Amino acid sequence: MSFAVYILADAMKEQPPKIREWFSKYPTEITKLTATIDGALANGAKVSDASEDRVVFLLLVSTRDLFEEILFALNEGFGRSALRSVRTMYECVVFARHLNLHPEKTDDFLKLFHTQWAKILQSMPLDARPEPMHSELLNAVPKYGTGKMIGIRDLDWSGSNTFLMAQEAGALVRLHSSAFDYASAFVHPSAVFLMNTLSVDVSGVTQISNHTQDRESEKAVSMAHDLILNAVDLRYAYAPSPRLKEQLDTCKLDFHRIWGYRPHI
Repeated sequence: MSFAVYILADAMKEQPPKIREWFSKYPTEITKLTATIDGALANGAKVSDASEDRVVFLLLVSTRDLFEEILFALNEGFGRSALRSVRTMYECVVFARHLNLHPEKTDDFLKLFHTQWAKILQSMPLDARPEPMHSELLNAVPKYGTGKMIGIRDLDWSGSNTFLMAQEAGALVRLHSSAFDYASAFVHPSAVFLMNTLSVDVSGVTQISNHTQDRESEKAVSMAHDLILNAVDLRYAYAPSPRLKEQLDTCKLDFHRIWGYRPHI
């Protein structure tokens, strides 16, 4: 364990994150939610016969993994880290919803596998590019083979962007400003990111902030809760069952009671 982590861990003992109080208020709801997630996206869940579910299923399983990652970060007081995972979780749900609406784009999504790796390798010195991957990419990605730089546009599979895909999905777009735009401020070294690490003491001196990340934690947990229900709702479309329907409806009611609004599904 690094010295910095020791210091932070020690501070947590004296000032535990308030989000733990939130967890302690809803043990029954958390247990029901966990059982619902496991029933939909674990415990032997399988890909359906729908062609797009090859990708949709894996995206939704990824939301389950990210949800657990977010809860772990929150329990340790890392609200900003949780927000970074929320953004990825949001994109997984948006992409899954888009493929559900446009199953014909599934192959376009999968075909970018080689292009994505080519973009990673292209900035490496030639003698550092691993084989046989390098040789395979020379044949699979024409731009890479001719030495041309691969850009963001080469990775477009949807003909859209995250906001427009969310907008087409419906209520999900209402999370975009928080789950994507706000969360992005903690992914990139933006002014928002930097300012959140600083504080000003009583004498006006700027210093590293010793404030907790409770505000970020509360936003992260509400959005993650929202998104995981969205993921389970979409999973129900591919693997319907009376049991899952009952569990999901109960979890939606719990969400409304906890947050005061309905999940964005």
